[in-house]
Amino acid sequence: MSNDSLGNGDIPTHHLVQHVKNIRSNDKSKKAPDIAAIENKNWLLHRHFTRHEYKLSKNLIDKELVNSHGHNEYANYLKGIILRREGKVQESLDAFQNSYNVNPTNVNNVKQIAKSFHKRAIDAYLEAEKMSNIPDWEIHHSLGECYLKLNQIYDAECQFKKSTELTKNSLPYLSLGSLYKSNDKINEAIQVYENSLKGSPDNLEIAEELGLVYLENGDVHEAFQQFGTILAHSPGCARIILPLAFIIQNNDEYDVALSKYKSAAQTISESSSLWNNIGMCFFDKKKFVAAISCLKRAHYLNPMALFPACNLGKVLLTTGQPASAAIYLCAAIAAAPKNPMPYLLLGLALKKLDDLEGAEKALSKSHSLTPQDPLVLINYAVILYEVEKYKDARDILSALQDITTIINVETEIVQVAKNLSRKLDDKLNYEENRILIEDEV
Repeated sequence: MSNDSLGNGDIPTHHLVQHVKNIRSNDKSKKAPDIAAIENKNWLLHRHFTRHEYKLSKNLIDKELVNSHGHNEYANYLKGIILRREGKVQESLDAFQNSYNVNPTNVNNVKQIAKSFHKRAIDAYLEAEKMSNIPDWEIHHSLGECYLKLNQIYDAECQFKKSTELTKNSLPYLSLGSLYKSNDKINEAIQVYENSLKGSPDNLEIAEELGLVYLENGDVHEAFQQFGTILAHSPGCARIILPLAFIIQNNDEYDVALSKYKSAAQTISESSSLWNNIGMCFFDKKKFVAAISCLKRAHYLNPMALFPACNLGKVLLTTGQPASAAIYLCAAIAAAPKNPMPYLLLGLALKKLDDLEGAEKALSKSHSLTPQDPLVLINYAVILYEVEKYKDARDILSALQDITTIINVETEIVQVAKNLSRKLDDKLNYEENRILIEDEV
């Protein structure tokens, strides 16, 4: 009869008539199978749970567990699910353990126990794998997550690969792609996402990840095409509008980018990245007041993010507010201590505040993090000249000269380097002549 039922639970009239006839024709001596007393309320538990009526579910579950002396497997199982959703991991684990004690042959009990903790989860999932009659992609995916949490990268990769071979579900593909990205295997990540889209071409989450990987890999054309394809299917997808507008912004089409950001703001108005990008659009349009306002909002929404703090420092420095800039640049350094840009900008801010010693330290740190960046080299050489470390400044300029033979360097940097080089020659010649005079005397 279940195969004839409609989606809303109703049974067509002609089916009902046939069912009644069948009942009449059956041997009256046959009885319906008895339902175990312990389980006769499971249907009600299931109804409340599927309706997300968790409070009612928990009350009824507790009553059933008392009546069954804790031997109702399904009640224990649902209790574990609800407790885990409430963040009560240990209590959830105890409930799943009780469910397992009632029925140790149910693979789902073992799988749920494994999901409640990590260090012992691998053994539980391996046991579940042995118990399962057919390969289960969820078991391999969860094993991969456990290995990943234990930093066993190779084992995690193997399990994620097995999982992708067993299902078209996006979860293992996303996990494997993320694993490759975190280990700088960009081409492998692209291949994983492309394989997933072959089986599920309408999966927006996978398509979005693929576009972002293209963007991170510097393949702007492919990223733009990918995002455009997604928006064709889902025009209001704010997650896609943001990186798409970023590409447009980098092509100096600020007004077009701003219109895209305005659309995205309808659904992700509390996004720090959104307001950061809007702020930099206004900065490039020389609308500094609007830029500062947007960047402050971005920093407020995520005080520990690098880009809002760093960009705010940059804009404040540009508008002649080095003291305020230094405050935000220190916040940027705290957010990303291995990023050279905040140190560079902080060095410039401290130089404007006549703190040459602090500026030298900041630029020295920036240089140690990126020793071949022409912008860092020229500013470091300038500050070394200011603190009268002429030989060190000469060494930095020599390094910059070597780089200019390999890559194209901005004309302004080259001109400043030439002027500084002439000043250094004068200073070093003066120092040499002074030493010679002192020796003669």
